[in-house]
Amino acid sequence: MKKILLPLLASLFLIPACGGGDSGDDLEALADAIESSINDVDDDEVGADLLKGKGACVAEKAIAYGAEELEKNGITLETVNDPDFDPEDLPEGGQEIVINSTLDCLTPSDMAEAIILGAAEDGEEVSMEAALCYAENMSRAEWRVIITSEEDSDEAGAIILGLIAKCPQLLVEIFMDDMGIDRSTAECAVEALSGPLLASLASVGEGEELDMEDLEELLEAFIGCGVDPEMMG
Repeated sequence: MKKILLPLLASLFLIPACGGGDSGDDLEALADAIESSINDVDDDEVGADLLKGKGACVAEKAIAYGAEELEKNGITLETVNDPDFDPEDLPEGGQEIVINSTLDCLTPSDMAEAIILGAAEDGEEVSMEAALCYAENMSRAEWRVIITSEEDSDEAGAIILGLIAKCPQLLVEIFMDDMGIDRSTAECAVEALSGPLLASLASVGEGEELDMEDLEELLEAFIGCGVDPEMMG
């Protein structure tokens, strides 16, 4: 997801140079520029919809850190005006400011869009229903992991898998895609699975297999919902 957020912010925080003045004037100029840059971002930018219309909010959250804190962490009119500016090049404190100012302005619906966009980059499809369930059940810290993680992040993947019990919609979609069954059958099977089995499914790593007891429960669930056992491989 990092490929979506930070490159987008690099273009959003690329603002026109302003003349000198006191810190209050500089902060006001910085806030105005951040707001207009975000609200006027090119629709072709990957992930642009995540922050479109949130310029005032992001600017307010960033400027609240104060001129001294922003300058100490590399966020100044001069640095962000550099054509090669990249938030990832900021010191850790500067990246924290950029990310936290953004998180403060995101809603569960925004996070759901980010999850869908990130999945699409990996060639996968996640429904809004499933993505919204995940977003609503994640903590602020987990949101941060999702939007700042590199592709194929184990930590981000663990968060998603850990929510399968609360958000079985994604498992329904996986069963539909992998087995070619319809939604009602997939939903029937997922509803028949116990909490412990869902937890086991979430914890099984790539290349690993479920133990025999879990496999038997999974088989029984599918057979009970009218799935031909041969479809399970």
